[in-house]
Amino acid sequence: MNISQLSYSKHCILVHNNFINYRPIKNCIEILLSNSEILQHFIFKYENKKHQGEKSYAEQNSGNWWKYAEASIPSSTCILSLILYSDATTTDTLEKSSLHPIYISLRNISTWRRNKEDAKQLLGYFPILFAKNEKEKTSPEFKKLVCETFHKSLKFLLDPLFENENGIDYKINNKIIWFFPKISTIIGDWPEACT
Repeated sequence: MNISQLSYSKHCILVHNNFINYRPIKNCIEILLSNSEILQHFIFKYENKKHQGEKSYAEQNSGNWWKYAEASIPSSTCILSLILYSDATTTDTLEKSSLHPIYISLRNISTWRRNKEDAKQLLGYFPILFAKNEKEKTSPEFKKLVCETFHKSLKFLLDPLFENENGIDYKINNKIIWFFPKISTIIGDWPEACT
């Protein structure tokens, strides 16, 4: 196990001592892109797949959204299609402690390959807010605070990828590839994500 890849940082999201423990998103992506097994099945461009003369949708890069996204960027660039997913996880046998991890993977990785453990990276842990009682938990103010915490956390994690509107460069097999990141999928049990 490479311990150097397990370093985390901490950032205050709100003034209520709610911290997000995270790894820089660019580093998580670099780790995925440095895996030679993943790169053997890495998808760089849109494919117009057909089966018996009919449009066939297999991987994400055969969908219309990829086609249109690719058409909106320079032809020498590639889409970096992000998948974010999270699910609150109980961390003790008494079910009193929990964490809310968020993971990242790439749609550029073929589905069968993406389902393997090394095709995902732990990006961080969302802060979990606790109410004093049921009344506070159901109050509009608390719900707003939970929502604000979630959105600020997500923005903080993703901002480094989107701070430059001209895309981002990654080194793959000793070649610099110019990518434009796009969030293609968010999977989770986040009611806050719907607001």
